[in-house]
Amino acid sequence: MTTVWFPHAKAPMAGKVLLESLKKFPEDRSLAKNLLNNAVTATKEGYKVFIADEIKEGKLKEYLAQANKTLIFFAESIEGYKYEIEVLSSLPEAMAILGLEVPEE
Repeated sequence: MTTVWFPHAKAPMAGKVLLESLKKFPEDRSLAKNLLNNAVTATKEGYKVFIADEIKEGKLKEYLAQANKTLIFFAESIEGYKYEIEVLSSLPEAMAILGLEVPEE
């Protein structure tokens, strides 16, 4: 899951950079399935954006490399732009670590 923050005053620039990034870094569907694409909320500190992808088996390293290239492109283009990438486990993955299995519905 990726969370992004940028100042309110940088919203027009963020929109332009997004359009440019779509051309420069096209989505690679072989790496992940998009679950939540750029959900945006306005906060008192600025805009906050959420992106959630389900990374395909064996593609984590490649996915993170591509995500960081894209996000660094944004950070270099927009003053005050910050991001955080978190690798989360699904419930079945987390339960498997404990040696347990989630019953199928």
